[in-house]
Amino acid sequence: MLPMLTTGVELLFWLLSRLPVRLVGGLGAGCGRLAYWLDTRHRNIALRNLGRVYPDRPLAWRRHAARECFAELGRTLFELPHVFLRSRDFLMSRVDIEGEQAFREAYERQRGVLVNACHHSNWELGALMFSLLGYRCAQLYRPLRQPGLDALLRRYRGRFGTDLRSRYQGFRWMTRHLRQGGVVAMMIDQHVSNGVPIPFLGHAASTTTLPAIYALKYDIPMFGVALLREGREFRFRLRFWPIPLPERSGDVATDRQAVMAAVNRSFRDLIDERPELWLWMHRRWRILDEVEEAT
Repeated sequence: MLPMLTTGVELLFWLLSRLPVRLVGGLGAGCGRLAYWLDTRHRNIALRNLGRVYPDRPLAWRRHAARECFAELGRTLFELPHVFLRSRDFLMSRVDIEGEQAFREAYERQRGVLVNACHHSNWELGALMFSLLGYRCAQLYRPLRQPGLDALLRRYRGRFGTDLRSRYQGFRWMTRHLRQGGVVAMMIDQHVSNGVPIPFLGHAASTTTLPAIYALKYDIPMFGVALLREGREFRFRLRFWPIPLPERSGDVATDRQAVMAAVNRSFRDLIDERPELWLWMHRRWRILDEVEEAT
């Protein structure tokens, strides 16, 4: 059954990749807006999150932002066949780059570079951009439960040379990779069960401190990166920005929290710019949700 599922996904992706990307993106956006009305649970999560971050905005604005967030997710999912199957030249022609010079200079020093990213716009295309641009990059990811689909996803994500590393396999490889001058990229906008409460968009959220651990221990430069969609088309800007390390206090735990607070803070203006591009239906502030639900 599972091999048939994997084959079915490959066939579906192949068929969708033959359709114009604008068409499949529009279909995906329509499906996303439909899901907004049908998926009550995730709609309520998105509205709750938007109300927490933008309490002064009218309810109508928050509903519109949530609906367009669903549309953006649908658009992104339907575009995946093009992201995973189209040529290097095609993908590169659809993305403009901002702020890469400072990133490339840090990379060329051969000290390693840590990259922090969010689930923002078409993040799968954003993840591919490092290998498309010629950087030796390793990325942390969460394996799928179906081995066949997981292998397929790894093949798609790694087709230009990205090294995919499961978050469950330990982190010794990360030290070697960074010392050899490579890039390590990871998502920092998901709830982490064993994380540390650190403000994200102004509210405490359980956050990984893994980037801070390596940045502080090995004095590795840190950057933020995000892919921003141009309008509603399959056209994007890939934006890099440096994240300076705060002055050290001498306390390891405090310093790690300060670094991750700076990382989280660096995404605020980006998300405020176009809120619908971020994944609001994720329970990012689960620790606050649980407190509110208990009272």
